Amino acid sequence: MGIAPSSLASKAHRVFDHIRADRAKQYWLFQALGWTAMTVLSYLSLALWYHPGNLLHAIHTVIQSVLGFFVSIPLHHVARRLWRAPLVQRVVWITFAGLVASVAWTVLRIVTLDWMTGIYIQRADYGGWLFASIIVFASWLICYHSIKYYQLLLDQRAIAAEANNQAQLEMVRRLRAEAQNRDAQLRMLKYQLNPHFLFNALNSITALVRVGDKGAAEETVSRLAEFLRVILDHNDELDHTLEEEISNLELYLGIEKVRFEERMLVRTDLTPRAKSALVPSLLLQPLIENAIKHAVGKSLAPTTISLSASTFASPTGERLEIVVSDTGPNWSSAELELAPKGIGLTNTRRRLESYVDGKFTFELRRNEPQGLAICIEMPFIYRRDFARSLLATSDAGAESAANPAPAESYGP
Repeated sequence: MGIAPSSLASKAHRVFDHIRADRAKQYWLFQALGWTAMTVLSYLSLALWYHPGNLLHAIHTVIQSVLGFFVSIPLHHVARRLWRAPLVQRVVWITFAGLVASVAWTVLRIVTLDWMTGIYIQRADYGGWLFASIIVFASWLICYHSIKYYQLLLDQRAIAAEANNQAQLEMVRRLRAEAQNRDAQLRMLKYQLNPHFLFNALNSITALVRVGDKGAAEETVSRLAEFLRVILDHNDELDHTLEEEISNLELYLGIEKVRFEERMLVRTDLTPRAKSALVPSLLLQPLIENAIKHAVGKSLAPTTISLSASTFASPTGERLEIVVSDTGPNWSSAELELAPKGIGLTNTRRRLESYVDGKFTFELRRNEPQGLAICIEMPFIYRRDFARSLLATSDAGAESAANPAPAESYGP
């Protein structure tokens, strides 16, 4: 049974890889190939041309190559020792060593030829033999240094590639650390928000009990229980779509609607594109709480709370704009300056800062014809940012990744 060509190719490839990884084996391989080529060249150009059919001259051709092989070994040691020497010093000593090797090989060639064939070489011909030896060992030194510099280039490329890989792995680790830190901050701020909301909701129930509205208090408790059930079911959810945020917000508004009845009107205007945007969970609740506290709670007349969201193009990519406005009392300049320092609004700003790494605007302004408007602009994010998705996939292969994906994806 014959050996399949693919098997031979595979074995040859393994042998080649083994030799390529071992510099000592490379040296001996190149030595053997080089002096073998020298033997063939000398035989075809000299022995076969001047002494056709003469076996002794053919054997001498082989022996002189073997002698050249052994003479080049000490020359190799000299070249290795001088490799890191200053350039001028290296050139001088390598030239001297090459001349010594050439003289030694010339003497060995002449002596073996005389011993094997009885041919006496005239002293006048020594120069031609020496010149040929110089050409051979000069070629040997040129090949040696060419290979050394090529290996040095390969080493430098390997070092650069390794440094690049390490830099990319370090970037992956940094992104993972930043993502974990960001999630921890979002969690902390969310946990801070829950007691704040619960405190306000219980105040509303207490107020209903004090005025003797038992039915409204029971309905509010029922709605509060439903709202808390939804919050607990999604306790680990740090973000979701704006549509899901509005759905959860409607439960909260239902609680407040029992308390304020016809005094509070709510209008929403969201484009289909905006509904699919990702936002931090419970992002809008503090803004609605702020409108209820400062607009609905301070007015006996019906007050409208409006919530709108849309997307627009910008030089940095598609962005999401969310506006929460009310028709309550007008705010003075001093009140507008103090408003952002409240717990709810401060919490919202911090969560946005952590969620989109500062790429947002948060503005309070007077609503027309009256009331307050809170405007948020942030990147339109339609899937999890790279750092968070990386946490789920890095264990499977990020340690060997060399092409990380963009940190965020915007647009369609």
